[in-house]
Amino acid sequence: MKYQKREQRNLEEVVEDIVEKEQEITESYEDELEDSIDEVLDQDKKIKRAKLIINIIFAIIVVLIIMVATDIICVSRFNKGPFFAIPTKTYKDGGTKEYKGLGYKVIKYKQLQGRRDTVIGNWSIKYDIKPITTKDVDMAIEFSDNSAKSYEKYYKKFVRIITTLHKVDKKNNTILVGYEDEGGKYSLEIECAINKDERKDVINKFKTDKAITIIGTVSDFSPKTNKSANKIYISDCFAEQ
Repeated sequence: MKYQKREQRNLEEVVEDIVEKEQEITESYEDELEDSIDEVLDQDKKIKRAKLIINIIFAIIVVLIIMVATDIICVSRFNKGPFFAIPTKTYKDGGTKEYKGLGYKVIKYKQLQGRRDTVIGNWSIKYDIKPITTKDVDMAIEFSDNSAKSYEKYYKKFVRIITTLHKVDKKNNTILVGYEDEGGKYSLEIECAINKDERKDVINKFKTDKAITIIGTVSDFSPKTNKSANKIYISDCFAEQ
């Protein structure tokens, strides 16, 4: 009887030991599982944070690209702006200003009677008010030989042309100058849009078929046809006769 009780007691102790070990194993597993879940959650948070940072950086880059592209298009095509560049210098020539943006520089020329266009480029572009000086006959020959190459050479360039006045359009504030030859092979028409700051009384004194000197920026070109000669257009033009 005593032996049976002793065995029963030993069995109970063994069972209790097994239960305790199972509880310890279960608790240990639960702790490990909780640690694993916490680690996964931490990694997930880090991934989400990294994605958020990448998205923010990408959005900033896109915005900067849009800002730069906007200034480039507005300045080069429409002579407007810049809108996202900082003014860094003003010249004592009538009001020419330099602006700097992200990797680019803009110069808005505003001489009292001279260059009035706007140029854009990298930070190395320099203030330049010296025009390309030529005669209408020389320019006419250049455009007759290779109009595409000549237009590429003069496009957006500040020029000074010694020529002959053919017509004054007071209504549209333009003058027509250029070179004419008898056969028309080398003829070149030059239409000048007079700068709005030029005095009207000066234009009214111009005489046709007389020599005249113009300064301005080449803005466009029309190739010759069977009925018309090569024609270039000058913007922000000042003229002296």
